[in-house]
Amino acid sequence: MINDEHRFIFVHINKTGGTSIEKVFEPGADAKDVRHKHATLEYYRKHYRDRFRSYFKFGFVRNPWDWLVSRYHWSRDTQKLFDFGFDEMLRRIEAREPLNADAPWLEKEALQTQASRLSVRGAIAVDFVGRYERLQQDFAEVCARIGHAPVVLPHVFATKHTHYADYYDGHARDLVARVYAADIAAFGYRFGD
Repeated sequence: MINDEHRFIFVHINKTGGTSIEKVFEPGADAKDVRHKHATLEYYRKHYRDRFRSYFKFGFVRNPWDWLVSRYHWSRDTQKLFDFGFDEMLRRIEAREPLNADAPWLEKEALQTQASRLSVRGAIAVDFVGRYERLQQDFAEVCARIGHAPVVLPHVFATKHTHYADYYDGHARDLVARVYAADIAAFGYRFGD
C-alpha cells in the first residue's frame, strides 16, 4: 500500500494484521483488495523509486510457527484452497510440493519468508518492523511517525484455532525452524513466544 497523504509505503505480509492497518486508510480494504496489497518492498523500490527514497516504509511480522497456523486456516477454511490437515501442509512445504496446483502464488508469494518480503538485495530495508504480537502498540508508533492520530485497529479476517503450539510436534517445529530460519534470525522469534 502506498499512501501519498501520509507519505508511507506499507508492505503487507499476509496474516500479520495488515488488512486491519489498511482499513484505517482505506475503509473498504476488507471488502476488496487495496492496490499492491501484498507487494514486496523490492517491488516498491523497482516501480516507485521516488516514493521509495522519500516515504516512510514499514511492515509487520509474526512468529513463523503462529503465522503458518493462521495461514493454514485462512487457506483451508476461508479460501477453500485445500482440505487436508496441517501436517500435510507442512509435509508439502518441506517436499516443495504445491498446496494447490491452481494457486501457485501460495508458495511463490504467500509462503515466502517475511524477511525476504521486507528486503532489498537481501537486506531488510524498511524503516520500521512492527510485530503482530504487539500490533496495537507498534501501530501507535507508526501513527506517530507518519503524523496520523492514534487509532484503535479493527480486527478483521481473524482465523479461528487453538494456540499454535497445539499444532506442532518436534519434527514439525524443526521443519519450520529450517524453512523460516531467515525470519527467526531477523526477528528473534522462538517457538513458544
